[in-house]
Amino acid sequence: MATEALISWKAPTHVYREKNSDWFWSVGIITLALAVVFFIFGQVMTGVFIIVAAIALVLHASKPAKIVYHEINDRGLVVDDVLYPFLSLDSFWIAHDVIPGKILIRSRKTFMPMIVILIDEVDPEVVREVLLKYIAETEHHQQFLHHVLEMLGF
Repeated sequence: MATEALISWKAPTHVYREKNSDWFWSVGIITLALAVVFFIFGQVMTGVFIIVAAIALVLHASKPAKIVYHEINDRGLVVDDVLYPFLSLDSFWIAHDVIPGKILIRSRKTFMPMIVILIDEVDPEVVREVLLKYIAETEHHQQFLHHVLEMLGF
């Protein structure tokens, strides 16, 4: 049963910042310094994990953001063909103090407590009015680690 979109837009998956060689050198030096400290204290597995995690983060941060389709319909929120039903969503908050604007949605799922969606092409007030029909509006703040990683360019 197809449902009609109440509002739809396209937006990047994350805010992408171009990285220069200094950024890569900084990440490499910090990673190697941390790994060496763990190796010295006999924590070989932790040192290896630090190196593997840094490589994964650098590879992810190097890729430009993918533009995905977002839709709000009467069943839930659709992000790139994945439906988040309103029954699994607890509340939302639209962060106006950042550019581009973001919808912060608190999910009832344990392993995905916060969904962050960029809103670039649509009016945040229109999105707010549509979401208020289905879920509660509660002030949320982006998780500290997510905020720090964004500031560092990841």
